[in-house]
Amino acid sequence: MKNFYKITSLIFQPLLMPFFGMLMLMNMQVFAVLPTTWKLISISGTLVFTGIMPAVPILLMLRKGEVKDLFISKKEDRTFPYLFSFVSYLFWVFFLWRTLRMPYFIVGMGAATTISILLITTINLKWKISAHLSGIGGLLGGVFGVCYRLAYNPLWLLIALLAISALVALSRIELKAHTPGQTLAGFSLAFVLVFLPAVLL
Repeated sequence: MKNFYKITSLIFQPLLMPFFGMLMLMNMQVFAVLPTTWKLISISGTLVFTGIMPAVPILLMLRKGEVKDLFISKKEDRTFPYLFSFVSYLFWVFFLWRTLRMPYFIVGMGAATTISILLITTINLKWKISAHLSGIGGLLGGVFGVCYRLAYNPLWLLIALLAISALVALSRIELKAHTPGQTLAGFSLAFVLVFLPAVLL
């Protein structure tokens, strides 16, 4: 089971959540009329700014032996990668706003995701809050927000995402990476932050 939990943590790692979110967004009916090229740029750009670029310092630290695993288990080692991710996400928000001309509520959700990284970085200085659950919480908050905004009810998708969230939380707890409180805090923080722009903007 330990290997299963590790694979779950790897597949649903925080750096892939915006990419998954953009994939779902581009497959919604409201974006069906847009050119395929624009959709591909949206998806690939999101992967670059929120997945590939933030992974670079982690891989370099791993290669130098400064961290023991991709998940950066020790909270003391997380500050620099988190701050690098924060900067990368700032570029992503600018990409959503100026390059893609996304609706303000989507740009707002991207900005909220970026703010959540900064908050997690700050909290992590004293307490090891779960980045994995923050990632999946932000994704779920974004999906709920968009569905609320567009009056769309993909029931089975929402159930599946809730089940995945529970599985990721269980994986982090069983791997002794986090306590239940740390997973709940990470999930709640990002969910609320990302959900609110869809409702308020």
